[in-house]
Amino acid sequence: MEHWIQEERAKVAAEYGRVLASSVKFEKRIRNRWREKNQEKNRRIAELEYRVAELENRLRRRVDDREERVLDRDSKERKLVALMMNDLGMSDVEEKDMVRMNKEVGALEEDELNGMLASRLGLEDSVDEATLEEKLAFVDEPERISASGPDGFTGAPDMSHEARPEERK
Repeated sequence: MEHWIQEERAKVAAEYGRVLASSVKFEKRIRNRWREKNQEKNRRIAELEYRVAELENRLRRRVDDREERVLDRDSKERKLVALMMNDLGMSDVEEKDMVRMNKEVGALEEDELNGMLASRLGLEDSVDEATLEEKLAFVDEPERISASGPDGFTGAPDMSHEARPEERK
């Protein structure tokens, strides 16, 4: 009987060894698979973070370009008003007339604005942007002493000259 117990113990020990070895292999496979998935996930996160940063930069550049175009448009509008004032021989314009001119120029489409600027500068209508900007660099914009209120005016009289009779009252 003792011999039989010894054999059973040996069988159980051998089975235990196989189960233990199998369990260790299984745990290693699970751990390795988890590592692979974690590395894959981290790689994907890094790719997505890079893509998000790239998109944010593109968006930032697009916003900057849009702001630059808006500023460029404002400058073009001011220069067209200056050219109109020069063409009309107007050196002293009342505020309400200046506001009206600014609104009319601001209502122009981009193509119309560029066309009017080109014609005022003696260029052909289909002139490229670089040539137009080069010529506009020589146009002086009108000084607006009171340029801090709505439509660029404060409503205060312009006292940079001697008061007009209606301003003296």
